[in-house]
Amino acid sequence: MIYVDTLILGGGLTGLSTAYHLQKLGRTNYLLVEKESQPGGLCRSIQKEGFTFDYSGHLLHLHTPYGKKLVRELLANNLRRVQRNAWIFTGNSQVPFPFQAHLYALPEKERQLCAQGLRHLPTKLPSNFENWCLQSFGKGIYELFFRPYNTKLWGVSPKYLTCDWCGPFVPRPSRAALMRSLTRKPSRPIGYNAWFYYPQSGGCGALVEALAKRVLNLRTNLRVSQIDLHRKTARVGRKMVQFNHLVNTLPLPNFLKLLKNEPRLSQLANRLQAAPVLVYQLAVRGKGKKFSWIYCPDPQDPFFRVGQQSSFSPNNAPSDCRSFYVELPGTLQPGKTLEKQIWTALLQKGIITRCDKKLFSFWQMIPHAYARYDKNRARTVQTIADKLAVRGCYLAGRYGNWEYSFMETSLLQGRETARKLVSTEVL
Repeated sequence: MIYVDTLILGGGLTGLSTAYHLQKLGRTNYLLVEKESQPGGLCRSIQKEGFTFDYSGHLLHLHTPYGKKLVRELLANNLRRVQRNAWIFTGNSQVPFPFQAHLYALPEKERQLCAQGLRHLPTKLPSNFENWCLQSFGKGIYELFFRPYNTKLWGVSPKYLTCDWCGPFVPRPSRAALMRSLTRKPSRPIGYNAWFYYPQSGGCGALVEALAKRVLNLRTNLRVSQIDLHRKTARVGRKMVQFNHLVNTLPLPNFLKLLKNEPRLSQLANRLQAAPVLVYQLAVRGKGKKFSWIYCPDPQDPFFRVGQQSSFSPNNAPSDCRSFYVELPGTLQPGKTLEKQIWTALLQKGIITRCDKKLFSFWQMIPHAYARYDKNRARTVQTIADKLAVRGCYLAGRYGNWEYSFMETSLLQGRETARKLVSTEVL
């Protein structure tokens, strides 16, 4: 039996941040366990034949003084600031992102649809994401972009989603600004990601590596197979760990299924849904247009977004090459047929050309990419968090809290959780 004050499950960004901030508060009697051979979770990077690939797009959107300070301390000179160059490709149109702020780029017929929708905005309080979009942007913008794109991403119609997550992620210009965008460009960049930060070398995994080096009690290759909240024990690998406090950063449904003799909590796992994402990683030799990412809402395209990994840093690919991550609904099956469909669509859009030489590609599956904000999510997560808190168990991070959030949020929640643990100890 191993005895620790705090057991932290999951060596991703949130788990590492929790451990790091516990140490800064003078608490080292913790154990951070990670099932993989390396920490980082989905924030790891893959080095392959001179290329660096992340697990799909992982960019640093830093909005708080402490978040910026921490990342700069961790990465020092290995950090660059990048201006967003993002687009929506729909039909024969290429519209700068965000769509709703660049309606002038649409053909006349589509612009008229958007204008008509903006003249008849509903006033009723939105009860779901569809209503929120209609109230915010009108029917034309909703039908041209928000409905098809979000249906692809979330795997369900927007009417089955709440609007809890929209605030920081979906730019919402005023009605006057939307009307102006029908004829001219906005005067300034719009959205939380107009600029972002990214490591100069090492991909997003460089941030994880820098943080992990500062964490004392991290153990990898250890899988948690059972947790007893009554006895405050966990089976970790072949050993039992007894704890006073538990911090979970694992995907919340997976964590709940580890609990012993907790049928009510375990059953709540079935009420939590996610949209999986299949990622096609691609390396080509050939020079082409640089962009950050492109949204593809059209139903005939198998993917919903394409990011150019090599544009984030010149060290992500050899100088005469480019690299891409192509994001598709996780319900699709990887294979030659799907790969051919992807290539056809990429060629049609000019993202790659027939002069490009394919070097290699590989697939990645992210089963819990987006916690689905359906009608059950908020109440279910709150019920779980309340029941766990009285047992000395805390939820943290994008997957522990079953939410849609930034990498910076993971770092900040680790800090907040460490403070809670120390405050509880003092009390």
